[in-house]
Amino acid sequence: MFDSYFEIFLADTLIGHNIHFNIRYQVYCEELGYEDPAKFPDKLEYDQWDPQDDHDSNTQLFLVRLKHTGQWIGAMRLVHHNNGALPLEEISGLDHNIIEPSIEISRLCLIKEIRKPHIQNAYGIDEHKTPHLHNINDLESIKLFYSNPKVKSTIIWGLFNAAAAYSKAQNIKKGYLLSSKALIRIISRQGFKVEQVGSQCEHRGKRAPYRFDVEEISKHSIWDDFKQQYQLFSDLNTQYGCDKTNVRLAYSQ
Repeated sequence: MFDSYFEIFLADTLIGHNIHFNIRYQVYCEELGYEDPAKFPDKLEYDQWDPQDDHDSNTQLFLVRLKHTGQWIGAMRLVHHNNGALPLEEISGLDHNIIEPSIEISRLCLIKEIRKPHIQNAYGIDEHKTPHLHNINDLESIKLFYSNPKVKSTIIWGLFNAAAAYSKAQNIKKGYLLSSKALIRIISRQGFKVEQVGSQCEHRGKRAPYRFDVEEISKHSIWDDFKQQYQLFSDLNTQYGCDKTNVRLAYSQ
């Protein structure tokens, strides 16, 4: 199901980075108010953990887009543990030292049209952006799918699959995330094993650090429905230039 409606890209170019940062700006600055928009006049939200240039391999940025409209709707960041602290260690300490190749999943976010399926014309499905759909029943079916509240969790699983596939290819053994108990319950109900590995802290609500085993996650049967994993943004035949003023138009109405 995921592969029919969405696709994930590893943002390995400056253009991809900027689209990723702009999604984060929209979510964390404009929609949720977690970050001060005045600090990002170029409408690109980033911090010290993000890539400094196209050749910085310590952090990987991912993007999700709708296949039927080409709109960019979500983002995720993977930060490598390279003999230094992970981002979550600045907020909540771990109860152990990291000795294996590891990554942290952070800045996982979806734009409001995905998070709030009750919005009219949910997910921005625009008939003019789906010229290959001549059958009105096909178009209505797509709109109905995007209006399903379960779509949000489907996209999250798609991003987790991409994180697991990337980590396994890089011989990364453990994954970490700073999470609320609500998200951990969702992850656990799906059958994924995660363990709390540090104290709870106050960070945009109550959160705690959790760890999972990459090999174990990779073997889960859920991935039978997620075959594509991810593509490289550099392989995408994109029409967008690197001018920052064009980035927002990459996914917004």
